[in-house]
Amino acid sequence: MTMKSTLIVPITLLATLAAGVLVHDRLRTKPSFEDAAPTRTGSIATAHPDAPAPVSPPPDSAPAPATPEPEPPRRMTASQEASLDAWMIKTYLACWKPAAQPADADPYVARVRLKFKPDGSLLKPPKLVNPPSDPAQKPQAKSVLQAVKACDPLPMPAQYRSFYEQWKTKTIHFDPQVAAR
Repeated sequence: MTMKSTLIVPITLLATLAAGVLVHDRLRTKPSFEDAAPTRTGSIATAHPDAPAPVSPPPDSAPAPATPEPEPPRRMTASQEASLDAWMIKTYLACWKPAAQPADADPYVARVRLKFKPDGSLLKPPKLVNPPSDPAQKPQAKSVLQAVKACDPLPMPAQYRSFYEQWKTKTIHFDPQVAAR
C-alpha cells in the first residue's frame, strides 16, 4: 500500500464531513415555518452513515418556501365573547325553574363557576361562588345548581368550539328578574 492511498481515505472522510457541515449551515439560515412541511434537515439526520453526503442545490434554484396555512384566531373578539355569554345565559335560564323568593328579601343573584370539557360537558361539579347567607334563599341556590346539571352537557355551538381556552371556565349569573322576562 502506498502513501497516496493511505491519505485518500482520511481526506475523503474529511471532505464528506465538510460538505455535510456546509449543507447543515446553509439549511439553518433559511427561514422556517412552524406548520410547514418537514425540512430537509430531517432527511440528513436519518441518512445511513455510509451514504454519500447530500448535494445542496445552487443558490439561484432554491425552492420557494412553503406558505403556511392561516391559523384560526387564537382569541375571540369582544363581540364573539359577548355573544357566547348571552347564549350561555339564555341556555341556562331555559333549564332553570327559580324557586320562590321571599317577598321581603332582596333578590338573590346566584353566581356559579363552571369548568367545562371541550365537548361542553362539565369537568367538575358546579360551584356556587356566593352562597346565600339568608336561609330563605337557599332553595334559590339549590334550583340554580339543578339547572346547571339539567343542561349538562351544554351543546356548545360550533363557532365557539375552537376557543375552548376562553370558555373552559365561566361564571354564570342567575338573576331571577332576568329569568322572569
